[in-house]
Amino acid sequence: MKPWIAGTLCLVLGVSVHVNGQGMDRTGQQCERVSNLAAQVMERRQLGTSKEHVREQLGQAPATHHLIEAAFDQPRYHTQIMQDRARQDFALSFYRSCIQRQGS
Repeated sequence: MKPWIAGTLCLVLGVSVHVNGQGMDRTGQQCERVSNLAAQVMERRQLGTSKEHVREQLGQAPATHHLIEAAFDQPRYHTQIMQDRARQDFALSFYRSCIQRQGS
């Protein structure tokens, strides 16, 4: 995954880090939203939903568009276990990138 995609998603979703303890909680929540959106996109990808239909379902925001493109750059698997793994790995990669980006 390209780091700028996760960064763009974090910015679009309004992630901000505060000096006080609540900032990290908010960052974690925002990064969780990014991760959940990534999981939704990859789930649709693995189910064979067309890219155009995913865009219709999830919207046309530039950050969402980049996330959809990233998901469709990944292979589509045919077994449930591999589909689940692809979804989890994709979501986790966006979560990690978001957290790392906010920490720097």
